[in-house]
Amino acid sequence: LKMLKLSYFNRLSVKLTAAFLIAAISSVSLVALLAYRFTSQDFSTFSSHVQSMQQMMGGAAGGIGGMMGQGMMTGVDIGQAEREFLDNFGRALWISGLSGAALALVLGFFFTRQIVSPIGKIGKAARTISRGNLNQRVEVRGSDEIAELGHSFNSMAESLNKDREWRHQMLADIAHELRTPLFILQGNTEAMLEGVLPANKENLTTIHQETVLLSRLIEDLRTLSLAEVGRLQFQPVNTDLRELCLKILDGFKAQSLAKNISLSLEETENTAMAMLDPNRTEQVIRNLLTNAFQYTPEGGKITIKLTSDKEGITLSVIDTGIGIPSEDLPRVFDRFYRVDHSRTRSTGGSGLGLAIAKQLIEGQGGRVWAESTPCKGSAFSFFVPIALS
Repeated sequence: LKMLKLSYFNRLSVKLTAAFLIAAISSVSLVALLAYRFTSQDFSTFSSHVQSMQQMMGGAAGGIGGMMGQGMMTGVDIGQAEREFLDNFGRALWISGLSGAALALVLGFFFTRQIVSPIGKIGKAARTISRGNLNQRVEVRGSDEIAELGHSFNSMAESLNKDREWRHQMLADIAHELRTPLFILQGNTEAMLEGVLPANKENLTTIHQETVLLSRLIEDLRTLSLAEVGRLQFQPVNTDLRELCLKILDGFKAQSLAKNISLSLEETENTAMAMLDPNRTEQVIRNLLTNAFQYTPEGGKITIKLTSDKEGITLSVIDTGIGIPSEDLPRVFDRFYRVDHSRTRSTGGSGLGLAIAKQLIEGQGGRVWAESTPCKGSAFSFFVPIALS
Protein backbone atom coordinates (compact mmCIF):
# COMPACT_ATOMS: atom_id res chain seq x y z
CA LEU A 1 0.00 0.00 0.00
CA LYS A 2 2.87 2.34 0.84
CA MET A 3 4.51 1.64 -2.51
CA LEU A 4 1.19 2.26 -4.26
CA LYS A 5 0.85 5.64 -2.55
CA LEU A 6 4.41 6.58 -3.48
CA SER A 7 3.75 5.53 -7.07
CA TYR A 8 0.58 7.61 -7.19
CA PHE A 9 2.28 10.73 -5.85
CA ASN A 10 5.10 10.28 -8.37
CA ARG A 11 2.69 10.55 -11.29
CA LEU A 12 3.13 13.59 -13.52
CA SER A 13 -0.55 14.54 -13.31
CA VAL A 14 -0.41 14.69 -9.50
CA LYS A 15 2.80 16.72 -9.59
CA LEU A 16 1.41 19.22 -12.09
CA THR A 17 -1.88 19.61 -10.19
CA ALA A 18 0.04 20.10 -6.95
CA ALA A 19 2.21 22.69 -8.66
CA PHE A 20 -0.86 24.60 -9.85
CA LEU A 21 -2.37 24.44 -6.34
CA ILE A 22 0.82 25.49 -4.54
CA ALA A 23 1.34 28.36 -6.96
CA ALA A 24 -2.26 29.53 -6.48
CA ILE A 25 -2.16 29.26 -2.67
CA SER A 26 1.20 31.00 -2.50
CA SER A 27 0.00 33.84 -4.72
CA VAL A 28 -3.29 34.30 -2.86
CA SER A 29 -1.57 34.09 0.55
CA LEU A 30 1.00 36.69 -0.42
CA VAL A 31 -1.65 39.05 -1.79
CA ALA A 32 -3.84 38.53 1.29
CA LEU A 33 -0.93 39.11 3.70
CA LEU A 34 0.16 42.29 1.99
CA ALA A 35 -3.41 43.59 1.61
CA TYR A 36 -4.22 42.88 5.27
CA ARG A 37 -1.03 44.47 6.49
CA PHE A 38 -1.27 47.65 4.44
CA THR A 39 -5.02 47.98 5.04
CA SER A 40 -4.50 47.60 8.78
CA GLN A 41 -1.80 50.26 8.76
CA ASP A 42 -3.86 52.66 6.68
CA PHE A 43 -6.95 52.18 8.87
CA SER A 44 -4.89 52.75 12.05
CA THR A 45 -3.44 55.92 10.56
CA PHE A 46 -6.92 57.10 9.65
CA SER A 47 -8.22 56.36 13.18
CA SER A 48 -5.35 58.24 14.77
CA HIS A 49 -5.99 61.19 12.51
CA VAL A 50 -9.70 61.28 13.48
CA GLN A 51 -8.89 61.07 17.20
CA SER A 52 -6.39 63.90 16.87
CA MET A 53 -8.97 66.02 15.16
CA GLN A 54 -11.45 65.33 17.98
CA GLN A 55 -8.92 66.35 20.60
CA MET A 56 -8.04 69.52 18.73
CA MET A 57 -11.68 70.45 18.38
CA GLY A 58 -12.61 69.43 21.96
CA GLY A 59 -12.26 72.96 23.45
CA ALA A 60 -14.13 74.78 20.72
CA ALA A 61 -17.42 76.63 21.09
CA GLY A 62 -20.41 74.74 22.29
CA GLY A 63 -22.22 75.05 18.99
CA ILE A 64 -19.28 73.81 17.11
CA GLY A 65 -18.61 71.13 19.72
CA GLY A 66 -22.19 69.97 19.49
CA MET A 67 -21.93 69.75 15.77
CA MET A 68 -18.68 67.78 16.01
CA GLY A 69 -20.21 65.56 18.65
CA GLN A 70 -23.01 64.73 16.31
CA GLY A 71 -20.89 64.39 13.16
CA MET A 72 -17.93 62.40 14.53
CA MET A 73 -17.57 59.10 16.35
CA THR A 74 -15.84 58.78 19.69
CA GLY A 75 -12.52 57.01 20.18
CA VAL A 76 -14.29 53.86 21.44
CA ASP A 77 -16.55 53.83 18.37
CA ILE A 78 -13.55 54.20 16.04
CA GLY A 79 -11.65 51.33 17.69
CA GLN A 80 -14.67 49.03 17.46
CA ALA A 81 -15.23 49.98 13.82
CA GLU A 82 -11.59 49.25 13.07
CA ARG A 83 -11.79 45.79 14.61
CA GLU A 84 -15.03 44.98 12.78
CA PHE A 85 -13.61 46.20 9.48
CA LEU A 86 -10.41 44.17 9.84
CA ASP A 87 -12.35 41.07 10.91
CA ASN A 88 -14.64 41.36 7.93
CA PHE A 89 -11.73 42.07 5.63
CA GLY A 90 -9.78 39.07 6.95
CA ARG A 91 -12.84 36.83 6.56
CA ALA A 92 -13.24 38.04 2.97
CA LEU A 93 -9.59 37.28 2.30
CA TRP A 94 -9.95 33.75 3.68
CA ILE A 95 -13.04 33.09 1.60
CA SER A 96 -11.36 34.53 -1.50
CA GLY A 97 -8.21 32.51 -0.85
CA LEU A 98 -10.05 29.22 -0.38
CA SER A 99 -12.21 29.91 -3.44
CA GLY A 100 -9.11 30.74 -5.49
CA ALA A 101 -7.38 27.56 -4.29
CA ALA A 102 -10.44 25.47 -5.20
CA LEU A 103 -10.64 27.10 -8.62
CA ALA A 104 -6.90 26.55 -9.10
CA LEU A 105 -7.35 22.88 -8.16
CA VAL A 106 -10.15 22.40 -10.69
CA LEU A 107 -8.39 24.31 -13.45
CA GLY A 108 -5.09 22.63 -12.60
CA PHE A 109 -6.69 19.21 -12.90
CA PHE A 110 -8.28 20.16 -16.24
CA PHE A 111 -5.13 21.63 -17.77
CA THR A 112 -3.00 18.84 -16.35
CA ARG A 113 -5.27 16.31 -18.00
CA GLN A 114 -4.85 18.11 -21.33
CA ILE A 115 -1.07 17.89 -20.95
CA VAL A 116 -0.68 14.45 -19.42
CA SER A 117 -3.26 12.55 -21.47
CA PRO A 118 -1.35 12.79 -24.81
CA ILE A 119 1.91 11.98 -23.05
CA GLY A 120 0.26 8.96 -21.46
CA LYS A 121 -0.91 7.76 -24.86
CA ILE A 122 2.59 8.14 -26.26
CA GLY A 123 3.97 6.18 -23.31
CA LYS A 124 1.40 3.43 -23.87
CA ALA A 125 2.26 3.30 -27.58
CA ALA A 126 5.97 3.13 -26.71
CA ARG A 127 5.34 0.12 -24.47
CA THR A 128 3.40 -1.51 -27.29
CA ILE A 129 6.29 -0.95 -29.68
CA SER A 130 8.74 -2.35 -27.13
CA ARG A 131 6.74 -5.58 -27.25
CA GLY A 132 7.33 -5.83 -31.00
CA ASN A 133 4.24 -4.18 -32.50
CA LEU A 134 5.93 -1.60 -34.74
CA ASN A 135 2.65 -0.70 -36.46
CA GLN A 136 1.52 1.25 -33.39
CA ARG A 137 0.89 4.97 -33.95
CA VAL A 138 -0.50 7.83 -31.83
CA GLU A 139 -3.21 10.31 -32.77
CA VAL A 140 -1.80 13.82 -33.13
CA ARG A 141 -3.88 16.96 -32.51
CA GLY A 142 -2.85 20.58 -32.59
CA SER A 143 0.54 22.06 -33.36
CA ASP A 144 2.16 22.55 -29.95
CA GLU A 145 5.23 20.82 -28.49
CA ILE A 146 3.24 17.73 -27.53
CA ALA A 147 1.93 17.46 -31.09
CA GLU A 148 5.52 17.71 -32.33
CA LEU A 149 6.43 14.94 -29.90
CA GLY A 150 3.62 12.83 -31.35
CA HIS A 151 4.82 13.45 -34.91
CA SER A 152 8.37 12.55 -33.89
CA PHE A 153 7.15 9.37 -32.22
CA ASN A 154 5.18 8.31 -35.31
CA SER A 155 8.17 9.08 -37.51
CA MET A 156 10.41 7.00 -35.26
CA ALA A 157 7.94 4.10 -35.31
CA GLU A 158 7.75 4.28 -39.11
CA SER A 159 11.54 4.23 -39.37
CA LEU A 160 11.77 1.26 -37.01
CA ASN A 161 9.13 -0.59 -38.99
CA LYS A 162 10.90 0.06 -42.29
CA ASP A 163 14.22 -0.92 -40.75
CA ARG A 164 12.79 -4.22 -39.54
CA GLU A 165 11.28 -4.95 -42.94
CA TRP A 166 14.58 -4.01 -44.57
CA ARG A 167 16.53 -6.33 -42.24
CA HIS A 168 14.13 -9.22 -42.87
CA GLN A 169 14.40 -8.67 -46.61
CA MET A 170 18.17 -8.39 -46.42
CA LEU A 171 18.48 -11.66 -44.48
CA ALA A 172 16.19 -13.38 -46.98
CA ASP A 173 18.25 -12.02 -49.87
CA ILE A 174 21.54 -13.08 -48.31
CA ALA A 175 20.18 -16.55 -47.65
CA HIS A 176 18.98 -16.74 -51.25
CA GLU A 177 22.35 -15.60 -52.63
CA LEU A 178 24.28 -18.07 -50.48
CA ARG A 179 21.99 -21.01 -51.19
CA THR A 180 23.07 -21.63 -54.80
CA PRO A 181 26.88 -21.73 -54.35
CA LEU A 182 26.59 -23.69 -51.12
CA PHE A 183 24.27 -26.19 -52.80
CA ILE A 184 26.77 -26.65 -55.63
CA LEU A 185 29.69 -26.99 -53.20
CA GLN A 186 27.85 -29.49 -51.03
CA GLY A 187 26.58 -31.51 -53.97
CA ASN A 188 29.94 -31.74 -55.72
CA THR A 189 31.94 -32.58 -52.60
CA GLU A 190 29.43 -35.26 -51.54
CA ALA A 191 29.50 -36.72 -55.05
CA MET A 192 33.29 -36.84 -54.95
CA LEU A 193 33.30 -38.45 -51.50
CA GLU A 194 30.86 -41.10 -52.66
CA GLY A 195 32.80 -41.71 -55.85
CA VAL A 196 30.01 -40.51 -58.15
CA LEU A 197 32.21 -37.68 -59.50
CA PRO A 198 35.94 -37.97 -59.97
CA ALA A 199 38.09 -35.48 -58.08
CA ASN A 200 39.65 -34.21 -61.30
CA LYS A 201 40.70 -30.74 -62.37
CA GLU A 202 37.38 -29.92 -64.04
CA ASN A 203 35.23 -30.69 -60.99
CA LEU A 204 37.69 -29.02 -58.60
CA THR A 205 37.65 -25.93 -60.85
CA THR A 206 33.87 -25.74 -60.47
CA ILE A 207 34.20 -25.87 -56.68
CA HIS A 208 36.91 -23.21 -56.78
CA GLN A 209 34.74 -20.89 -58.88
CA GLU A 210 31.90 -21.17 -56.40
CA THR A 211 34.20 -20.40 -53.48
CA VAL A 212 35.49 -17.34 -55.37
CA LEU A 213 31.90 -16.18 -55.92
CA LEU A 214 31.14 -16.69 -52.23
CA SER A 215 34.22 -14.71 -51.22
CA ARG A 216 33.26 -11.90 -53.60
CA LEU A 217 29.70 -11.80 -52.24
CA ILE A 218 30.92 -11.66 -48.64
CA GLU A 219 33.42 -8.90 -49.47
CA ASP A 220 30.71 -6.91 -51.29
CA LEU A 221 28.42 -7.21 -48.26
CA ARG A 222 31.21 -6.08 -45.96
CA THR A 223 32.02 -3.07 -48.16
CA LEU A 224 28.36 -2.08 -48.41
CA SER A 225 27.77 -2.42 -44.66
CA LEU A 226 30.80 -0.29 -43.79
CA ALA A 227 29.80 2.36 -46.34
CA GLU A 228 26.22 2.57 -45.05
CA VAL A 229 27.33 3.25 -41.47
CA GLY A 230 30.04 5.71 -42.55
CA ARG A 231 32.96 3.55 -41.44
CA LEU A 232 34.50 2.96 -44.85
CA GLN A 233 37.82 4.76 -45.14
CA PHE A 234 38.45 7.04 -48.14
CA GLN A 235 41.84 8.42 -49.24
CA PRO A 236 41.00 11.30 -51.61
CA VAL A 237 43.65 12.70 -53.94
CA ASN A 238 43.52 14.77 -57.12
CA THR A 239 42.36 12.16 -59.62
CA ASP A 240 42.28 12.40 -63.40
CA LEU A 241 39.03 10.63 -64.28
CA ARG A 242 39.98 10.45 -67.97
CA GLU A 243 43.12 8.46 -67.24
CA LEU A 244 41.23 6.29 -64.77
CA CYS A 245 38.53 5.50 -67.36
CA LEU A 246 41.10 4.60 -70.02
CA LYS A 247 42.76 2.21 -67.61
CA ILE A 248 39.44 0.54 -66.77
CA LEU A 249 38.34 0.29 -70.41
CA ASP A 250 41.60 -1.44 -71.25
CA GLY A 251 40.71 -4.13 -68.74
CA PHE A 252 37.30 -4.69 -70.38
CA LYS A 253 38.65 -5.14 -73.92
CA ALA A 254 38.57 -8.93 -73.83
CA GLN A 255 35.00 -8.94 -72.54
CA SER A 256 33.88 -6.46 -75.22
CA LEU A 257 35.48 -8.57 -77.96
CA ALA A 258 33.86 -11.74 -76.64
CA LYS A 259 30.38 -10.18 -76.80
CA ASN A 260 31.10 -8.01 -79.85
CA ILE A 261 30.21 -4.85 -77.89
CA SER A 262 31.64 -1.49 -78.89
CA LEU A 263 33.37 0.23 -75.99
CA SER A 264 34.38 3.92 -76.11
CA LEU A 265 35.10 7.07 -74.09
CA GLU A 266 33.60 10.49 -74.85
CA GLU A 267 34.77 13.58 -73.03
CA THR A 268 34.63 17.35 -73.11
CA GLU A 269 37.78 19.40 -73.38
CA ASN A 270 39.71 20.31 -70.25
CA THR A 271 37.97 17.81 -67.99
CA ALA A 272 38.71 18.94 -64.45
CA MET A 273 40.52 16.92 -61.83
CA ALA A 274 38.40 15.61 -58.98
CA MET A 275 39.24 15.07 -55.33
CA LEU A 276 38.47 11.34 -55.09
CA ASP A 277 39.71 8.05 -53.74
CA PRO A 278 40.96 6.49 -57.00
CA ASN A 279 40.56 2.89 -55.82
CA ARG A 280 36.98 3.37 -54.62
CA THR A 281 36.07 5.35 -57.73
CA GLU A 282 37.56 2.65 -59.95
CA GLN A 283 35.36 0.12 -58.16
CA VAL A 284 32.31 2.28 -58.92
CA ILE A 285 33.10 2.57 -62.64
CA ARG A 286 33.82 -1.16 -62.89
CA ASN A 287 30.50 -1.95 -61.22
CA LEU A 288 28.64 0.32 -63.65
CA LEU A 289 30.42 -1.23 -66.64
CA THR A 290 29.78 -4.77 -65.38
CA ASN A 291 26.10 -3.94 -65.02
CA ALA A 292 26.04 -2.52 -68.56
CA PHE A 293 27.69 -5.65 -70.01
CA GLN A 294 25.17 -7.91 -68.27
CA TYR A 295 22.19 -6.19 -69.87
CA THR A 296 23.61 -5.22 -73.27
CA PRO A 297 23.16 -7.84 -76.03
CA GLU A 298 25.82 -8.80 -78.52
CA GLY A 299 26.52 -6.13 -81.10
CA GLY A 300 25.54 -3.37 -78.69
CA LYS A 301 27.41 -0.29 -77.59
CA ILE A 302 28.65 0.97 -74.21
CA THR A 303 30.00 4.50 -73.82
CA ILE A 304 31.60 6.27 -70.90
CA LYS A 305 30.83 9.98 -71.15
CA LEU A 306 32.68 12.62 -69.14
CA THR A 307 31.37 16.18 -68.81
CA SER A 308 32.50 18.92 -66.47
CA ASP A 309 31.51 22.38 -65.30
CA LYS A 310 32.70 24.81 -62.66
CA GLU A 311 31.15 22.72 -59.88
CA GLY A 312 32.22 19.20 -60.73
CA ILE A 313 32.41 16.26 -63.09
CA THR A 314 29.62 14.01 -64.32
CA LEU A 315 30.46 10.49 -65.47
CA SER A 316 27.81 8.47 -67.31
CA VAL A 317 27.92 4.85 -68.44
CA ILE A 318 25.51 4.65 -71.39
CA ASP A 319 24.47 1.35 -72.97
CA THR A 320 22.13 0.15 -75.70
CA GLY A 321 20.75 -2.68 -73.58
CA ILE A 322 17.27 -3.83 -72.68
CA GLY A 323 16.47 -0.72 -70.64
CA ILE A 324 14.66 -0.42 -67.32
CA PRO A 325 10.92 0.11 -66.76
CA SER A 326 10.09 3.45 -65.15
CA GLU A 327 8.59 1.77 -62.08
CA ASP A 328 11.89 0.00 -61.39
CA LEU A 329 14.18 3.02 -61.73
CA PRO A 330 13.78 4.25 -58.11
CA ARG A 331 14.96 0.87 -56.79
CA VAL A 332 17.86 0.00 -59.08
CA PHE A 333 20.37 1.16 -56.42
CA ASP A 334 18.80 -1.01 -53.68
CA ARG A 335 20.82 -3.96 -52.53
CA PHE A 336 19.94 -7.33 -54.12
CA TYR A 337 17.47 -5.67 -56.46
CA ARG A 338 17.26 -6.98 -60.02
CA VAL A 339 15.01 -5.60 -62.72
CA ASP A 340 14.68 -9.06 -64.26
CA HIS A 341 13.63 -11.16 -61.25
CA SER A 342 14.07 -14.37 -63.22
CA ARG A 343 17.82 -13.83 -63.49
CA THR A 344 20.05 -15.92 -61.26
CA ARG A 345 23.20 -14.73 -59.58
CA SER A 346 25.32 -16.28 -62.33
CA THR A 347 23.57 -14.34 -65.10
CA GLY A 348 22.43 -11.22 -63.32
CA GLY A 349 25.09 -10.61 -60.70
CA SER A 350 24.63 -10.47 -56.95
CA GLY A 351 22.50 -7.34 -57.05
CA LEU A 352 25.05 -5.45 -54.93
CA GLY A 353 27.12 -3.64 -57.57
CA LEU A 354 24.87 -0.61 -58.01
CA ALA A 355 24.17 -0.37 -54.26
CA ILE A 356 27.91 -0.32 -53.57
CA ALA A 357 28.45 2.28 -56.31
CA LYS A 358 25.82 4.54 -54.74
CA GLN A 359 27.36 4.31 -51.27
CA LEU A 360 30.92 4.87 -52.52
CA ILE A 361 29.96 7.99 -54.47
CA GLU A 362 27.78 9.49 -51.73
CA GLY A 363 30.57 8.76 -49.25
CA GLN A 364 32.76 11.10 -51.33
CA GLY A 365 30.23 13.92 -51.45
CA GLY A 366 28.65 13.03 -54.79
CA ARG A 367 25.33 11.69 -56.01
CA VAL A 368 24.14 8.97 -58.40
CA TRP A 369 21.09 8.50 -60.61
CA ALA A 370 19.79 6.39 -63.47
CA GLU A 371 17.87 7.17 -66.66
CA SER A 372 16.47 4.62 -69.05
CA THR A 373 14.19 3.98 -72.01
CA PRO A 374 12.90 0.40 -72.23
CA CYS A 375 14.29 -1.54 -75.21
CA LYS A 376 16.65 1.34 -76.07
CA GLY A 377 19.17 1.46 -73.25
CA SER A 378 20.13 3.00 -69.92
CA ALA A 379 22.49 5.61 -68.54
CA PHE A 380 23.92 5.31 -65.02
CA SER A 381 25.56 8.53 -63.89
CA PHE A 382 27.33 10.04 -60.93
CA PHE A 383 28.43 13.56 -60.10
CA VAL A 384 31.47 14.43 -57.98
CA PRO A 385 32.79 17.88 -57.01
CA ILE A 386 36.00 19.11 -58.61
CA ALA A 387 39.23 19.30 -56.68
CA LEU A 388 39.69 22.41 -54.54
CA SER A 389 42.51 24.68 -55.64
